[in-house]
Amino acid sequence: MPNITASIGISQVKKLNKIIEMRRRNATYMTEKLSKIGGIQPPNSPNGYFHIYQMYTIRIRDGKEVRDALKNYLAEKGVMTKVYFPPVHLTRFYREKFGFKGGELPVTKKLAKQVLTLPMYPTLTTNEMDYITENIKLFMKNYASHVY
Repeated sequence: MPNITASIGISQVKKLNKIIEMRRRNATYMTEKLSKIGGIQPPNSPNGYFHIYQMYTIRIRDGKEVRDALKNYLAEKGVMTKVYFPPVHLTRFYREKFGFKGGELPVTKKLAKQVLTLPMYPTLTTNEMDYITENIKLFMKNYASHVY
């Protein structure tokens, strides 16, 4: 590892607790806003666990079609999102190496069609979080009125 990389790493470790605190504060704010929007399930941390919110992943209860439409809508509004971690058992390697055929792990497959990771970083501002959540709220309201 080059000295400059090590130096940056050491300086980041010194700030780790502050960074985690900022992420947790932002996640609490986003969760409060998003929990009021029908069809959206913000992340929750089980009792006794300490979530650092390296990623902030929501569930869109109506599934892949709505999730993908929301992802595209947010991209048009300048909010970049991502769908991380497709079910590993559906990759070619796992199908060939372990014989998975695709019918296994139905909960995993269902969740994979619902999840969307929103921006989450320590310096995310209240205005940015309001912009993200208001656009999600507007999308869900308008999408629901067109679909149902």
